Amino acid sequence: MVGLVLVKRSDCLVFYFRDGKLHCKNFLTDVEVATAPLVVAVLGVLGRYRDFRKVQRLLAPYSPASIKSTLLRLEELTLLVRKGSAQARQEAELQAWKVWGEEARYFHFATKHAFRSGALVNERSFARALLKKGPQPPQVRRCANAVKVRLPGHAENRADEFERVLLARRTHRSFASGGITLAQLSTILRLTWGVTGYLQWPGLGRLALKTSPSGGARQPIEVYLFALRVAGLARGVYHYRGDQHALERLSRRAGEREVVELCAGQSWVRDCSVLFVMSAVLPRVMWRYHFSRAYRVVLLEAGHFCQTFCLVATWLGLAPFSTAALVDWKLEHALRLNGVTETVLYAAGVGPKIIRQSGR
Repeated sequence: MVGLVLVKRSDCLVFYFRDGKLHCKNFLTDVEVATAPLVVAVLGVLGRYRDFRKVQRLLAPYSPASIKSTLLRLEELTLLVRKGSAQARQEAELQAWKVWGEEARYFHFATKHAFRSGALVNERSFARALLKKGPQPPQVRRCANAVKVRLPGHAENRADEFERVLLARRTHRSFASGGITLAQLSTILRLTWGVTGYLQWPGLGRLALKTSPSGGARQPIEVYLFALRVAGLARGVYHYRGDQHALERLSRRAGEREVVELCAGQSWVRDCSVLFVMSAVLPRVMWRYHFSRAYRVVLLEAGHFCQTFCLVATWLGLAPFSTAALVDWKLEHALRLNGVTETVLYAAGVGPKIIRQSGR
């Protein structure tokens, strides 16, 4: 690291104390290290690209050998960025996130690494281990000494289709053999992610409306689908054009093994008919809202759409599910997303419902 090699500190560093020691974490690369005074001093003078000789002059009290070895180690740990590197290019794309400050960037990118290994814990063993540590918190809050007002009774025999669908909604992890029809898929897409009308917004003109709410009608949510078993539709990966109610095929490759891998090894996903993956095009929201709370709204919107999806699928007599156990970077690669301005948030899927036969 001499001559014209230029380095600077990463723009994705967060410092905090843990167990009495100062730690530094690069939330983009998921690298965390305990820091020493020399590390802080070096990072402090590298707010812009500098070569080794300039850094040496700025840190004159330290020996050239210690400075050089520290620079090499910090670059290895991704705390320093070399000009022109892949990390430098990725961090340059992150400039769009500065409108939301550090808190949104840190939360979003630090939590993308949760399922990097693609391995999930055994749920039964995990639950037993949790119970050994202590009982579950109460599932219902009881307000002591509060006046209780009894509400009118529920009419069990009321024939209300909307209520029936709400009460029938469940998360499914197994599906009947076969698949779903293209007509069923079309209905799910139209009623969940399709454009259902337009709103005239003062100064902005016509903005799209959908069946789920969107802050400022910015509509950041897009949906992609891995079609595995849809009668009348070729297997493949598609993007849904909600304004035209049409599918755009991105790839002919869509397999059971792939969707299991993308969903962090959840083996039951292989049997679904369609896996829907929701992404967010963040500049649509960033353009209007220049504060980090807008990021929370984007996450809420993904939840709105998923619940609508589950209700539509239930209404059609199908078996829906949702999952946030995703290997983000693999999904984004498969869908040709850069993971910065358009990023994966949530997934849902559907298959034929298993009809339980009641015995005598």
